[in-house]
Amino acid sequence: MANERPESCYKTCFTLQHRGKILDEFAMVHTVENLSDGETVKCVAEQYSLREARLHLKRVRSLIQPDIQVNAQNGTDNLSLTFAGVVAGRDVEEDIQKGVKEDHGLEVDVTPPEFLFDKETPLLPLFPDTPAPPPECVSSIGYSGWNPPPGNRRMLGDLFYLTVKTLEGNEIHITAVPSGFYVNKTTSTKFDPTPAEISCKGYTLVDTLKQVSALFNKNFAVIQKQSIKRNPYEVIPVPYPTFTWCKPETEHTYDTLRAEEAYIPNSTSDEMSLGMMSSRDWNEELQSARELPLTFVLVNFVRDRTIFRVTCDFVAMAIKGAQAVVDGNIPPLNAADDKKSRMFLWNNIFFSLGFDMKEHYGAFGGDAAAYAAIAGDLKGITLYQSLDTEGLHTLGTVIVDYRGYRVVGQSIISGILSRDQEQSIIYGSIDNGKTINSNEKFGKVLESSSKKLHLREHSVIGGDETEHRLVTSYDCKGIIGNDGRHYLIDLFRSFAPDVFALGVPLENYRSEEEQPAPMFTCPPTSHKLATLRAELIEAFACYRYVLFTQNMSAKFIKAKGERESKLKEIEGSKEGKEEKEGKDCNESD
Repeated sequence: MANERPESCYKTCFTLQHRGKILDEFAMVHTVENLSDGETVKCVAEQYSLREARLHLKRVRSLIQPDIQVNAQNGTDNLSLTFAGVVAGRDVEEDIQKGVKEDHGLEVDVTPPEFLFDKETPLLPLFPDTPAPPPECVSSIGYSGWNPPPGNRRMLGDLFYLTVKTLEGNEIHITAVPSGFYVNKTTSTKFDPTPAEISCKGYTLVDTLKQVSALFNKNFAVIQKQSIKRNPYEVIPVPYPTFTWCKPETEHTYDTLRAEEAYIPNSTSDEMSLGMMSSRDWNEELQSARELPLTFVLVNFVRDRTIFRVTCDFVAMAIKGAQAVVDGNIPPLNAADDKKSRMFLWNNIFFSLGFDMKEHYGAFGGDAAAYAAIAGDLKGITLYQSLDTEGLHTLGTVIVDYRGYRVVGQSIISGILSRDQEQSIIYGSIDNGKTINSNEKFGKVLESSSKKLHLREHSVIGGDETEHRLVTSYDCKGIIGNDGRHYLIDLFRSFAPDVFALGVPLENYRSEEEQPAPMFTCPPTSHKLATLRAELIEAFACYRYVLFTQNMSAKFIKAKGERESKLKEIEGSKEGKEEKEGKDCNESD
């Protein structure tokens, strides 16, 4: 909440303390010990490190040059556009601040816009309107050419130097130190990092610039008021990237800080953070997050938040890696092989291209089949992850289509790179069914998920005439990693094949009397890996359950009616017999 208030939005290096104890910034308020109504939580300023100072500069830049709309269109920092105003037809945030209540009796024009009737529907009207640019606070701000600080100045605490051109036309140089920022005596031709004669020092960069420039002080107050009106969804990172090729054309501005962030990896971190980032074990983080318990609402909330945060980081890193792979900035692991067969490893993410590398899909369409298999694999992973089956794990997977290439980024199974692939597979087949492996322990792990997916255990005979019992297709492979987890990979055959898309005539399955009238025709596909959607299979299963219930109900009603009619016949025969016996008795008397 501190970052949303105008008086504190530019403050980044602080801790929240309660009774002298530092609080966890991600903790829920009700989890703080000994915190009751009426108590005070103090915001204590801390000293800057190199990393914190750079993060502070990035925050100030985002405030004085609020290009949220442009960053959202370009997908910078995982931002994305919000369409709340476009769908509602008005500024939702402004209505909320003014207290405008929704009028359900208001007549709304539901006539479709004219551009929908054009032969080629344009994309531009579907994007939110670009707001008017805010007033400028400085002409330019960026790192000085005198960086990095020399050894003697680094020992005195200098972190870095900035060059700022104010709206008044003055060029000033600022030194960042652990205690804040101050204006120094440096010029473009002479280096003198000592404080200027007129003291201009502040704990934040904003405080320092307010003392130097009156126009900055005036325009920054206007920007603070405008920033409050932002829709919260505009500043929340999401793991779903935007497609920059279809964004509207915007004016490109000069910004040295933006250029440094784009071409220097993680410029907001110091050397130590860079080393930590490159050693992140994505697979362990993703699997550990999904192994968190599911008990009650608060624990489930923590679990979902952890999964969301790790997924955001993984997707963002995989997108950067995939772009670097296509641009040729990452050396392949197998440079001697064909370009289509090359594999890459970057930041503990394994990358491969969407081609038929080992001719596994030759009979199914070659490269087109391999391209489709990747999408099918991701759908299968999404399906198995939604089941949350205990003991069954899938890989973190990201598909990036960039410059005509399909790149797959996956997390790495523990120990998979240190052993032969054939020895790793304990379930399924690695050579198109010639050799099939089955594992009783792995099969038990798949039992619960197979019931939910309506999969029946079946027999598969391999090339050596050996019978194996499998639940999934033999193309799905099971691996036990060095961490002891059971992983299921290559899930592109998780669904039943679509015979209509494969061009198989219905007469192969039905007699001429059962042939229905053709309702639609499927377009021809360039591959033979077309499968049914999971929603269709679930709907069909529900339909069969309903049909079974109706049939059983009809049989029960029929059996009940037959039983009642038999009882009536028995009762009628008993009454007739009793009447006859009564008549015989009367005659004998």
